[in-house]
Amino acid sequence: MTKITQLYERLELLSEGDPPSHTLFVMARLLGTPDRLLLIDPPADVAQRFTLAEENAVIFTGAATETGLSALQTQPGGVAHISIGEHLLDIYSQQTGNVIYFPTLGVLCGGEFGSDLALPRLAVGSDGSDEIEALRLLAQTVKQRRVDVYIPRQGSLARDRVEVMGRLAGDVAYLHGLRRVVPGGVAQGEALERIERVAATLLPDNRRTPLCREIHEENVERLWRAAQA
Repeated sequence: MTKITQLYERLELLSEGDPPSHTLFVMARLLGTPDRLLLIDPPADVAQRFTLAEENAVIFTGAATETGLSALQTQPGGVAHISIGEHLLDIYSQQTGNVIYFPTLGVLCGGEFGSDLALPRLAVGSDGSDEIEALRLLAQTVKQRRVDVYIPRQGSLARDRVEVMGRLAGDVAYLHGLRRVVPGGVAQGEALERIERVAATLLPDNRRTPLCREIHEENVERLWRAAQA
């Protein structure tokens, strides 16, 4: 299923799949200047499927995919404040991706975190610390700033602050559990199969779907490899 929703003027959300994956179209149309478009988390074939603006760029909240379009350059640990037409964006860059916040609209793009239908996904080579830091930043933003719409990379949008905080808290608990079980098992010399059986108990009851099991198994293997290094 594919759905396009206009969240605000010149800010449109493409949602497709089950569970839905989201792409945010941030458009600028100013008299006397070329039309500009920033795509947040676009699919790989976005340039073939859509008529885009004269000037285009992409940015990802998580792992990047090749789209054939120019990528907005970010530096891990850096903060950028940019404008796309009338829209202001604060970009907080980390090793695992970017947290993107629209301060005048209260729109927060949380990437792999804060989904109601998926688990947080560890980056290749990560020991989980970068992901925990991203979750801390997201929780701080939700607590201290205006958040009217929370957009995970995959899953349902949230408009209630309490719901968003609950989702983020669930992600933190899951990652802390993984970081306790997997490196602990490696330190004790346990086989991967034994670690996987113990780690399987960390899956929340509402995250036992094929998608979540796939992400979980990938997370366990990546954390196991990181603990071996």
